[in-house]
Amino acid sequence: MVLSYYLLKVPYTITWNVLNFFNKTEGIMLYCANTLDYQIFSEVQKHLPPLKILAKDKKAQQELLAIGVKSKVYPAFPKAVIMCRQAGYKFPVSSMIKIGMRHGAYTFKPFANSKGYNLLDYFYMTSSTEVKRAEKVGIKCGLAIGFPKLDPAFNGEQSTEYTEKLKTTIGINKNKKTLLFTATWNDSGVAAVDVWFDKLDAYTDEFNVLVTVHPWTDPKIKQTIQNTPNVYFIDSADVVPFIQISDVCIGDTSSILAECCALDKAIITFKVDDGKRTVKEVKQMIADFSIQIDTAEELMAAIRVSLETPKQKEKQRARANKIMFDELDGKAGFRAAEHIKSIFPELQ
Repeated sequence: MVLSYYLLKVPYTITWNVLNFFNKTEGIMLYCANTLDYQIFSEVQKHLPPLKILAKDKKAQQELLAIGVKSKVYPAFPKAVIMCRQAGYKFPVSSMIKIGMRHGAYTFKPFANSKGYNLLDYFYMTSSTEVKRAEKVGIKCGLAIGFPKLDPAFNGEQSTEYTEKLKTTIGINKNKKTLLFTATWNDSGVAAVDVWFDKLDAYTDEFNVLVTVHPWTDPKIKQTIQNTPNVYFIDSADVVPFIQISDVCIGDTSSILAECCALDKAIITFKVDDGKRTVKEVKQMIADFSIQIDTAEELMAAIRVSLETPKQKEKQRARANKIMFDELDGKAGFRAAEHIKSIFPELQ
């Protein structure tokens, strides 16, 4: 458990209980550490009355305001809180209802401390398999809902008209195939961004090149990518539309691979050594649903194979999807909202 939990517990609990006694708590709030949290929850929010937004700090508040979202800055004392992470330690009141949900599909890294998860009453996971994995390490609050972030790709919101407009907006050359490069945090020990970030110009003549990296990625790496001519750096919380317009997705161990798999894209991954963040069954699943390579020199040949035989790993992707997502039906946000309304009748 983080130290701040113990430092906050007594004063926060006393204040919350006094406010609750006089019916002065601030209702049900959505806690956002960044705009990604807000974007992920948006597919749930569509099925609920508007929730008050609680920003982690002033920086998060300004980021939210930049996208037109007004918020209050933590600390606050809500009746209940929903979050796209497991930050229950910030709300150390046992009688406050706390709901968490995943900001990345499935669990590509080891589960965090079970005590942190179990501060929450419910944590929405992407599949029943994930819930069972969580239970094995002592997490008791898991509930299989799906992955709301993917809903627009399956419920018609992101139609062909939508994706064609996106292609025009970002300058996609329709005479070229499109590659999407993605990577987890470069200091995670299980990333491969160092292999390719400074070699993207080798692909821009023949392909449209899109890139998304982990938010914590070294700024120097980001800058090199952004300075590479004819590379589109995705500076958006929602990568799903960009996956949709891509022909081949190239990555390492990032959970964005789960989204690429869900959208049945040809996938190439760089092999990485085992590290503290390695999950053996996930590593094997990645090896099954992707073409794996060791070096940048192998990438062009793998791209050509992927374009010539895009269905090569189709069965493996379908099998992985059954593990990571019980249903890809565009209704995960609805299921989450229905569960929330069952707990809070005032949201009906």
